[in-house]
Amino acid sequence: MGEQAGSYGCFERDFTIGDVRLGGRCGEIPTVLIGSIFYMKHKIVKDAQTGSFDEEKARELVEGCNELSARLGVRFMLDVIGNTSEALLNYITFLKGVTDAPILLNATLPEVRIEALRELHKRGMLENIIYNSINGFSTPEELEALAELPICASVVQAYNPGSKKPDGPYRTLIGKNGKEGFLEKAKRAGMTKLLIDIPTLDLSNIGTIPYAAAVIQEELGLPVGTAPSNATYASGWLRDREHISREQFRAVDASVNSYLAANGCNFLFIGPLDGCRWVMPAVAAVNAFHVYGKRSAGIRPLTEDHPMYKVL
Repeated sequence: MGEQAGSYGCFERDFTIGDVRLGGRCGEIPTVLIGSIFYMKHKIVKDAQTGSFDEEKARELVEGCNELSARLGVRFMLDVIGNTSEALLNYITFLKGVTDAPILLNATLPEVRIEALRELHKRGMLENIIYNSINGFSTPEELEALAELPICASVVQAYNPGSKKPDGPYRTLIGKNGKEGFLEKAKRAGMTKLLIDIPTLDLSNIGTIPYAAAVIQEELGLPVGTAPSNATYASGWLRDREHISREQFRAVDASVNSYLAANGCNFLFIGPLDGCRWVMPAVAAVNAFHVYGKRSAGIRPLTEDHPMYKVL
């Protein structure tokens, strides 16, 4: 681990949120999948302002992921997206009744996120909540509000628009030339459990993500992941239904996620939660193959329900 790791000893490198474990060397802990629910234009949402939705379909979707996760040993989290704090509260209250999966609280506006967090705190519902996210647009007021709340887990977006080099995301985390890095922002916000998110911009930079992730893991030892769904769901090639069928899209989507899981990503934003149906089996297989093949190097599963015990 690099010299910088000692400067950020306040951050945990192998941790659990709820009963989901993150971090470790590639293969030791299964890749965690993060699926989005109640996102813009999600058909189960009836009113995005109030958070009215089809509860039966939402329950069916989440319970399907619960069952698949139990069978395969790949854990998941829910990225809950709301237009208003009222909507977020309705969504999260429902989800806590149907799954133990950790929940990422997400909204476009920071004031909406903070207002929802404060209300969840009043209701005693902040357990297993992850803030999404601390990034280049995070304001001092937002960080101060977070520090006042008993929440310690956050996504940190390691986006460096000024560098395409493998160490670009790492540099934006630690800062340079007197400019505060994102890790210092997370520290000021009182965070101790971080999910470092390296942005996936399009299909062309999928192959660069593992190299950027390796730098962060070597220097800081923190869990690193990305959102390959930003590329697969937006790709003109994959959206061309005249030449790419739905089944072919899902095959490529599963392959992209598996590639990143096999190359060291600790977590992956897979897009719509329904994607668990084709991404989770592929990632389970890759996780199982990887750790089984690394036994001679001293790599062992650190979880009792690792995919190696489920699919091999």
